[in-house]
Amino acid sequence: MTALGWSVLVLGSVAFGGLLSCSDPVLDDAIDAQGNETAEIPQGPLHRAGQPCVVCHQEGGPAADFPFTVAGTIFAQPARQIGVDGAEVRMTDADGTKHTAKTNCVGNFFVKPDEWAPKFPILVEVAKGNLRRSMRSPIGREPSCAGCHVPQIPVSDPASQVSHIYLFAGDEPGFPEGALDCAVDPKRPGSP
Repeated sequence: MTALGWSVLVLGSVAFGGLLSCSDPVLDDAIDAQGNETAEIPQGPLHRAGQPCVVCHQEGGPAADFPFTVAGTIFAQPARQIGVDGAEVRMTDADGTKHTAKTNCVGNFFVKPDEWAPKFPILVEVAKGNLRRSMRSPIGREPSCAGCHVPQIPVSDPASQVSHIYLFAGDEPGFPEGALDCAVDPKRPGSP
């Protein structure tokens, strides 16, 4: 092999190795853990309710073009995973700056960096109408609610466990039924 051939081979190997070294195996594993998209729900503000949004919506993630500083899902109650539409997620960061985000019909909310770049820890209150629920402890550093709030089986007392975030503690009749025009309403025929 000529000197030029060896140079091309070495430079090509270095470039390929450089590409591999830029990969983040922890982030790659977290993205893989999300699983596939639900076919009936297009990517956008209604998809992946209850999953850790910022895993993908961060630098290096597949949705890096749409980063979030904080994001999550507010569900109505434990027995039925119906999102709460129009809930206010009121947040106060370590510097005392405040931001309020509203949930959409699947319960998702998200904050873009140009809207609010909080300094952790963050205090959170969720409110709709007369009902208010405050987190018992601040968010230390995890920008995705579902990074900590994951379903626990069995959920015997949702008010005392770290599980999905529920605005209503019980499953008594009279709580929200979900929006029939919402793309991910569990009562709508054909919804996942």
